[in-house]
Amino acid sequence: MSQFYKIGYIIILSALATSCIDSYTPKIDANDISKYVVIGEVNNNQTEQTVTISLTSSANDPKYIPVIGCSVNIEDKNGNVFNFIDQGNGEYSGDIDQSFMTPGSSFKLNIKTPDGETIESDYDQMNPVANIDTIYYKIKDQLGITPGDIIHGIQFYLNVKDIPNESKYFKWNVYETWEYHTKYPVEWYYDGTMHHVFPPDSSKMICWRTLKVPEIYTLNSSNVSGNTYNSFPINFVSNRTNKLAIEYSLLVEQEALSKEAYEFWDKMRINISNSGGLYESQPMLIQGNIHNVTNPAKEVLGFFSAVCSVSKRIFVNNVQIQLNYTDYCSFDTLKIPLRYIQPYEYPVYFMPDGYNNRPSFVIYRGECVDCLLFGGTNVKPSYWPEASTYLKPKTYKCNSNR
Repeated sequence: MSQFYKIGYIIILSALATSCIDSYTPKIDANDISKYVVIGEVNNNQTEQTVTISLTSSANDPKYIPVIGCSVNIEDKNGNVFNFIDQGNGEYSGDIDQSFMTPGSSFKLNIKTPDGETIESDYDQMNPVANIDTIYYKIKDQLGITPGDIIHGIQFYLNVKDIPNESKYFKWNVYETWEYHTKYPVEWYYDGTMHHVFPPDSSKMICWRTLKVPEIYTLNSSNVSGNTYNSFPINFVSNRTNKLAIEYSLLVEQEALSKEAYEFWDKMRINISNSGGLYESQPMLIQGNIHNVTNPAKEVLGFFSAVCSVSKRIFVNNVQIQLNYTDYCSFDTLKIPLRYIQPYEYPVYFMPDGYNNRPSFVIYRGECVDCLLFGGTNVKPSYWPEASTYLKPKTYKCNSNR
């Protein structure tokens, strides 16, 4: 399942989780634990579109429960129907040519469940999208969770320009990528047999990791004078991670929303912000635009939207801030004969002797030599530069003509 829809599902679950600082067990009707959760979007920036269908789970045990075997299609107001393929994990995907996705186009979602129920969304209209003018950052401190805890880091901001009169509602999807390194190459390791790698293998010393920032960012610019909006905060990066150690990149996708889509996602933003991870307040019930036609009394959670979008990427390195994180690289001394090392501990990495062509008795943790253990990839992204730079925003036909 794509990262976007995993995050979307987690957001929906968060809206259902009910708690306070003190221990609290919500009274949830049995029917509430079997509601459909539908997250879908038509985006002009993508040829392949995706819809995720799942069921709600217990608030005490939130998890992803995919619904497979549905019949899914998206149709526009001109009668064009685009059928989606069941990927087998609750995710349904289909292609829509960009020629169908222009400002003024409207789309709706149709679902037939394995139980024979019909689920439909309202039509949602694509609106022209404004340009991202600039993405920049400032060194900034932030309050931590505990009293007196100050977190150093950098705060990103963006400026929006050329805001069309008919497109005053925004949502931003933010993706971060960073390069990170391990300290040593692989030279000696044991997996039941001692291996000597020469020349030493440095292929897992440099990695890159990409994550979607989980926060929801929305804006209603209806009351903004002029057609620009400046200094909108979008992401804070702490000095307590390795993200800023080498090179960091932020990709910002800016979506033009309908009023209905904005109201849904802004309520989701408020709800998640209020819970703050500590569940400081009970969340509101958020009504989407998806309905169970067969059984109208059976609520469906989620939202289906049609958006035009633009994106822009920024690269950052050599940030003038002191970093304070652990690299999890540590050493130990071999205290038992090799034959007593258990298979579940393989591979065991050894530091070279330094004087003789043999391993020493010093053992590396895997994190010292294998950057893949941190969840990234050692395949360099195609867009990754040799030096820090700003990239111009991509411009698509959904921009307003000015």
